[in-house]
Amino acid sequence: MTRPTAATPSTREDGTPRVNPGVYLLTREASPQFATPITVRVIRERTDLVTYHGWTWIEAYQLDARGEAIDRRELYVRPDGMRPTQTPLAERRTPARRNARASR
Repeated sequence: MTRPTAATPSTREDGTPRVNPGVYLLTREASPQFATPITVRVIRERTDLVTYHGWTWIEAYQLDARGEAIDRRELYVRPDGMRPTQTPLAERRTPARRNARASR
């Protein structure tokens, strides 16, 4: 296997893709621990930790179906298995409209 001799802005020295902040779907492609897929909002990649080739540590918030953060987690993942996705839209309640004339 050929590995790059120097890191680029989008890869580490070992050729592993860097993880940018954003929203991702994590499945078994990212790690066997995600037999049940989860959606996360990545805060940052932990570049201060040494990992195996093709793996990295990330800090992220796990999101619920509405896109709300439910847990902060540190996860060991394969960046090439992380799938960018959209933040689920939170249900928005429309405030009840009040008749301004009725209160006079």
